[in-house]
Amino acid sequence: MFTLFAATEDWVLDRRLALAAYGGADPDELESIRQSYLADRGLDRPLTEQYVDWIGNMISLEWGNSFQSGEAVFPLVREATLETALYVVPAIVLATTLGLAVGAYAAMNVRSTRGNGATGIVYLLFAVPNFWIGFLILSASATAAAAFRWGSEFNYITVTELPFLYGRVLPVVLVTTTLLAAIVSYARAYARQYYTADLTKLVRAKGGGRLDVARHVLRNAAIPLLSLVFAETLALLAISVIIIEAVFGIGGIGSLFYNAVWTRDLPVMMGVTVVIVAFGVVGNVVQDLAYSLLDPRVDTGSR
Repeated sequence: MFTLFAATEDWVLDRRLALAAYGGADPDELESIRQSYLADRGLDRPLTEQYVDWIGNMISLEWGNSFQSGEAVFPLVREATLETALYVVPAIVLATTLGLAVGAYAAMNVRSTRGNGATGIVYLLFAVPNFWIGFLILSASATAAAAFRWGSEFNYITVTELPFLYGRVLPVVLVTTTLLAAIVSYARAYARQYYTADLTKLVRAKGGGRLDVARHVLRNAAIPLLSLVFAETLALLAISVIIIEAVFGIGGIGSLFYNAVWTRDLPVMMGVTVVIVAFGVVGNVVQDLAYSLLDPRVDTGSR
């Protein structure tokens, strides 16, 4: 991120210089504006010095102040991360639960109408962009809320009138549909692989019911599914939250990063990047621990 920032043109500075030139500033004044801009942001120093200082500040959690607002970056990123987690975490739990259940059902009913119907819905969710689903959810909820409002005069519903609906419930629904398609597809594929295995046939021979078979199949498929779910979640945090928070006007980590990019607010951009990278590192540790619980043959203590 730091290298990308240094390699790209500073459109904020270019816009400021263009406005000054339009106002009649001479070359000396333009150079003075440029030097003042770089000095205020600490960008007049060598890149190596800037990077070393940033590494030290990241370790000490002294992430500096935002170029745009002047606020401390660490509390700003922390609050935005918590705001995003309030709808992402419930959605991950809901999508994983529903995805495993629907995927196992589709795998055990491959040739049935219901199984094919579940698979068709999954591919439909894959095909529809999540921002379009968000627009449909937003429009439908506003129409429904207006329909139940007392009075004969129609008024549009704003986000501030129903903050819990627009800031929590609808984003959870959108994130769930975004993750659900991938989880169902993966769960169905891996469950089909284990559904015809000899161990599964042994469970049936011992009198195990459909629930016992599904539990056995999902337990064996859990390890590859865990990695795939984690990868989808990381992609969600890196890309999809920007779209989701733009649609619903949520002040989370996605909107914070989006605004920081457009204003070239380097401290905020780097702070958000650190959070996403930290999630990836912690997620890998959690995966290793989960592997040992799901499969006793995996020995994490010897690593």
